[in-house]
Amino acid sequence: MDYMLIPKLFIAFFVFLMGICIGSFLNVLIYRIPKKENFTTTNSHCMTCNHRLYAKDLVPLFSWIFLGGKCRYCKAKISPQYPIVEAFNGIMYALVFWFVTDGQLNLATVGYCLAISALIVASAIDIKIMEIPDSMWVTILVGGILVYINDLIANGFIFENLIERVIGFFTASTILFVLAVVTKGGMGGGDIKLMAACGFLLGWQLVLLSLIFGALFGTIYFIVVYLKNRKKEEKMDHKVPFAPHLALAVAVCIFVGQQFLDWYLFVCGITAPHECEACGGTHTHVH
Repeated sequence: MDYMLIPKLFIAFFVFLMGICIGSFLNVLIYRIPKKENFTTTNSHCMTCNHRLYAKDLVPLFSWIFLGGKCRYCKAKISPQYPIVEAFNGIMYALVFWFVTDGQLNLATVGYCLAISALIVASAIDIKIMEIPDSMWVTILVGGILVYINDLIANGFIFENLIERVIGFFTASTILFVLAVVTKGGMGGGDIKLMAACGFLLGWQLVLLSLIFGALFGTIYFIVVYLKNRKKEEKMDHKVPFAPHLALAVAVCIFVGQQFLDWYLFVCGITAPHECEACGGTHTHVH
């Protein structure tokens, strides 16, 4: 038995608990930002009866389960969005800790978790009102800065790393900006700023891959909805929120983007695998 695994599991569970607690706050943002409600001074309340909610009503995930998905005071049903967002955020935090930062609690862990939480909120609000709050792309940019600072602490200043992130900031966002101009507003400004921040977080290679994946996910969604509406003989709304597809693509690239790039370049014969002295893993280098 690997006894070193036990403390790592405990820390992962702690990170999960932190994630569901922050997920509870994400629900507040998702509900109040579109309504322009103050989320710092207004007390939590039932959406149906407006009764103030107390600490016993606000335990992330568990309150919803113990109350049977109903308000304690008016018995109105509580949207399953609340436990889903809380649980999903907690699971993503734990996965970031376990896989992305390899069981290390550092600034990179915080940065990636911040970015993922912001992507969740941006996606949910974009679905609701077809807008992405500026605070979300700013949060992702802060996450990217924390990841970069962690890299500075671990490896020292490497000019190429900084340039890769700066180029990433402009790469996908410029492509989306050109699309917005060509299509005369077919691409929203929120999507452009979102991908600019993600570009600094991921670097230019992975943000381009994210853009490709996002376009693929969006196309699949469009086809499925089109076929579904065609079967029902209903008209399809031509406006489709793009943030959820971009967010999913960015999340995929955070976890497995580099591995996918290494595999693709190797298959194409552009690179060859080699053992990394720093981590003991297998990466690729250009012939």
